[in-house]
Amino acid sequence: MGTEPRSARAASENLSRGIDPDALDVDSLRTDISRAAEVQGPQPLEASCVRAAYEAIAAAGERAEAADDATLVSLRAGAAAAADAARVADEIGAGAVAALRAAARAWYPYAVASESAAWEAGLRAFSEACDSATESGQALVVRSVEAAGRAVSGDDTATARAVDAFAAELRRRTALGEGLPAAWGGASRHTAETAPDPVFQTVVDAVRGVLSR
Repeated sequence: MGTEPRSARAASENLSRGIDPDALDVDSLRTDISRAAEVQGPQPLEASCVRAAYEAIAAAGERAEAADDATLVSLRAGAAAAADAARVADEIGAGAVAALRAAARAWYPYAVASESAAWEAGLRAFSEACDSATESGQALVVRSVEAAGRAVSGDDTATARAVDAFAAELRRRTALGEGLPAAWGGASRHTAETAPDPVFQTVVDAVRGVLSR
């Protein structure tokens, strides 16, 4: 293929960047530019994404088995309330931080007695981390999950063990440079193997589905 005529200025600018115009055909150059444009950093978290995550959790809770189990009933009620709060935050134009905080606070009154300490402590810590966070993307989510893990650490319930294991693995993976969707998926699998809890697993798997879109 031939190359398009280039001005002396364009050629000079290309050479100053280490690009030899004569060594590239036009199609290759356009392909490289297109690929470079597609390489982006972590996307900022938006209220619409928070809303989608909580709506997915609520839907997953409705599909979960053992409908007479008190913890699953609590999951359905709490997730539905959280999804409503996230929806309102999204519709009024609130940011992701406000949506996360509102959803977490809407959920924790629905914790059942057997797991209330872990669920409520974790959700409170999560929402408070969102209160003070300045990040708006991956770092915010990781830091809030870490806060939830610290809040329930030492609580000897299935939920607390699952939250603690998930938070630690998510932190480890993101510290190694994994993006949030991949790290979340890995942490979910790790938790299912090392600290299984059906309700918590329902939650993190639902969020994983949203992050992987």
